[in-house]
Amino acid sequence: MPTWPAPLETDRLVLRPWRETDAEALFRYASDPELGPACGFDPHTSIDDSRAVLRDCLMLPEQYAITIKPSDEAVGAIGLNSEDRNLPLSPTEREVGFWLGRPFWGNGYMPEATREVLRHGFLDLGLTTIWCGYYEGNEKSARTQEKVGFHPHHVTESSVDRRGVEHREHLSRITRAEWVCALAADPGDENTISHQQAEAVRIIDALPLVAYVRTGGQTGADRGGLDAARACGVPICGWCPPGGLSEDYPEPPGLLAVYPELVEGHSSGYVERTAWNVRDSHATLIVAPDGIQPRSGTEMTRVFAEQFGRPVLVVSGPEDAPRILDWLSGIGRGLTLNVAGPRESKSPGVYEVTRDIVRAVLEGAR
Repeated sequence: MPTWPAPLETDRLVLRPWRETDAEALFRYASDPELGPACGFDPHTSIDDSRAVLRDCLMLPEQYAITIKPSDEAVGAIGLNSEDRNLPLSPTEREVGFWLGRPFWGNGYMPEATREVLRHGFLDLGLTTIWCGYYEGNEKSARTQEKVGFHPHHVTESSVDRRGVEHREHLSRITRAEWVCALAADPGDENTISHQQAEAVRIIDALPLVAYVRTGGQTGADRGGLDAARACGVPICGWCPPGGLSEDYPEPPGLLAVYPELVEGHSSGYVERTAWNVRDSHATLIVAPDGIQPRSGTEMTRVFAEQFGRPVLVVSGPEDAPRILDWLSGIGRGLTLNVAGPRESKSPGVYEVTRDIVRAVLEGAR
């Protein structure tokens, strides 16, 4: 049985679980012919249609009806989704989706609701990243995302909604560290309450320099980063090939049997996982004792870092650890560090070099 969410409350709103009795109110607002297509769903055509949506899509964990005090009428929807057909999500990531009935636009309700869901996601659920998207032309959603602290991340040229219609979709995200820092920097915000501020200060004080080490799990540099992180008690993550395949694990479940924290991508080639590991990290450390070889996966890592606007540093040995620490300290705290470099078959000994570098950095950051 699903675990129904407890209501969330702000100064003006209550975000509560959906009920079967909400069908009439849901139809009233979701039948708007302009609202649904902008959010990727067909306008509701009957109360029975709304009942089906309630049953199949809304009466689920972490899905909330938006109500405006003192009324209990559902006037909109907001929720944290663990799956998205266009955006692969790791276990510590969610996507927030929302809509609000037209009569209530222009009152600041949507940013208020979204701020509370971000608080719930980061503090109550322990999420590390929350994503949000809007289809090209939906400027109201874009403004809401900007107001609550989301940062533009990338654009998907052909994003398919639940109706099968393609859109150009703008994706943005906010990490827990970014949310905490923004909250602490603006204690006078009218939607910020005192316990949030206190919690933000506590989290900032407790944030490690490197919170996660991310790699693609292949032999050599990837594996050295993973093993160093484990030895230092730092959580690991990363996108790997389908079936967990690698040079030394050619059959499923492959390296996932040893590193179950990794998540399978869609493509067996290295381009996808290279891009996603760079994209989903705050910074990328490339270990290349013999330099970066032209037209290699390591070179592609550096190219993707530049394209995504992520800090990237290329090093060659453990003697670079102090320089790496200075570099990371200038980026922030609570970082997800992507560790990359050649495979062991391409650069013998790179596993040990990377392991020693990452271990020195993680120990030096304590």
